[in-house]
Amino acid sequence: MDDHTLPQPDSGNSDPISDLEARLAEIEAGLGDPLSFTSKTLIQATFPHSAKAGKELVLVNGHTTVTMYSRHGLPYGSWPRLIMCWLTREALRRQNLPIDEAREIPLNSSLSGFMREVGIGRATGGERGTITALKKQMRSLFSTSIGIDIKGDDDLKLLDLDESVIAERTEMWWTPRPHDDIDFEGYIRLSATFYSDLIKSAVPLDTRILRSLKKSPMAIDVYSWLTYRVSYLRYPTVIKWDQIQGQLGAGYPDTSQGMRNFRKKFLIALNKVIDVWPTDSISIVKNGILLTPGSPSVPRRAQDEFQKRFSIGDDPLF
Repeated sequence: MDDHTLPQPDSGNSDPISDLEARLAEIEAGLGDPLSFTSKTLIQATFPHSAKAGKELVLVNGHTTVTMYSRHGLPYGSWPRLIMCWLTREALRRQNLPIDEAREIPLNSSLSGFMREVGIGRATGGERGTITALKKQMRSLFSTSIGIDIKGDDDLKLLDLDESVIAERTEMWWTPRPHDDIDFEGYIRLSATFYSDLIKSAVPLDTRILRSLKKSPMAIDVYSWLTYRVSYLRYPTVIKWDQIQGQLGAGYPDTSQGMRNFRKKFLIALNKVIDVWPTDSISIVKNGILLTPGSPSVPRRAQDEFQKRFSIGDDPLF
């Protein structure tokens, strides 16, 4: 399957051999489940795009201030975003379990199987291999704390997600297997606060679109943000460039040059998103982008199917 296109709708003349080959290709690419999920918090608290951010990052957008910190350095790039989409889906699948069991996400797979399911490529060894990079990113990711402060016009604090650490405890075992694979076992115990936030604020994403954008962390952020905004929009709304930068501009300085650089990168990412998710709900205007009511990338029937498969209940996930 091409990384930059989505499968075309079935014309009705189905070839069983072609269908089987296409399905095997999807499984090989890690597309076993058509739905992935992010959360409203992760859309607000976008990870840096590069390692330049260091250990702490503060994003200010109007009345909202987001603070992220990791003693191991903040996670960055596409991988943490893809891992969190996988983790959110697993958390949703487990939400009918007792809370302490539900928030402990097991790792029972080969490393290559895990990486394929998450969508981050092949497992390769060595100092510059993907295994070394994955260990570093996961250490940073699961030691990250996120704080969100939202204040009213009179400096009245309306919401404070006070330094909620993503993972309360993480244990992972990397055991070599024959034939160059590695057993990847252990668990990720999400903090109770963060687990609850994921469950309450899940935002569905199309796995195919997500994988098509996996080489661009900015494009992943733009896609997640747009499909979420479109899902509840009731009337046309202009989002100004400074608001967009405050939301998605992790690591871009709040200067004229920083704005120019961000706007350039944003428009490149937006074009990538529209290539794989054609929508009439987005247009560029002089001072930002115009969003108009439309359909999110994941239709309601897909949400209903997910709820049915995992016995989640009748309340909407988003």
